[in-house]
Amino acid sequence: MFKLTGCMKPVATLPQAHSYIRFISNTSRLYDANEAKLKKHNRDQQKETKKKLKRMQLIKNKNKQHPELHPLYMDVPNALKYLRAAEVGNPAKKTTLSILMTIIPDKGSKPISGSVFLPRPIKDNNMLVFSLELESLEQAKAKGATAGGLELIEEIKAGNVKLDEFTQCFATPDIVKDLKAIARYLGPKNLMPSTKKGTVSEDVSKLMEENVGALPFKQRDQHLSIPIGRCDFSDKEILQNLKAASDAIYGCQPPGTKKPNLIGQTCLSSTIGPSVVINFRN
Repeated sequence: MFKLTGCMKPVATLPQAHSYIRFISNTSRLYDANEAKLKKHNRDQQKETKKKLKRMQLIKNKNKQHPELHPLYMDVPNALKYLRAAEVGNPAKKTTLSILMTIIPDKGSKPISGSVFLPRPIKDNNMLVFSLELESLEQAKAKGATAGGLELIEEIKAGNVKLDEFTQCFATPDIVKDLKAIARYLGPKNLMPSTKKGTVSEDVSKLMEENVGALPFKQRDQHLSIPIGRCDFSDKEILQNLKAASDAIYGCQPPGTKKPNLIGQTCLSSTIGPSVVINFRN
């Protein structure tokens, strides 16, 4: 073992130098290995991104095609014959006809939502109104609504009110904070009042007049579904409801919208019947 002596201080012994060199060599190899793994990971991510973009483009191209080219396409009157046949034996009020459409969102686009006024309502309009103002409650009851304040909230929490019977729900601002206690009951039924949905107002009477018969709809993920009738409706009534729904949905994206959603394939189906592709736009 050699050491430096004299006026100079020893810097390192020979074994220490070898250890330092091995440390540097191992660190370099480790860095190279990590860098290679990172490059491979980045390449894999780029490949996966390209695959996703390719799949999305194929889906877009498929949904841009004319519905008449689809093997399951039928015009509405012909489709109704098959759907009514599938529902034979079921009560008319339990045979809901619905449309389900594929929505391809653009990056940064907003989900489609709104309301449609069906010329032939599917069921009678039953309104639920919450307020702490006695005058607002009296006006709501005069229009045939089920109205109440904190006592109605407690009744719903206790399960004494059948929410399936109601089609719309309104409220005044003074009771909105108290409705959070029953949000888990109202939300799934699409009955939770909110300012954003336009179902909260000081003037409940006017709000009810403007929205009576309105059927709300909202895009969920890449789909949008709306009930448009029953099997006991005439072909004319179904076509009128389809026209109203088409105008309302396409009206949510007026010409000139910067980032519109692509409204693609639309299917018409019944409660237990098959799905048939239709031309929803026209």
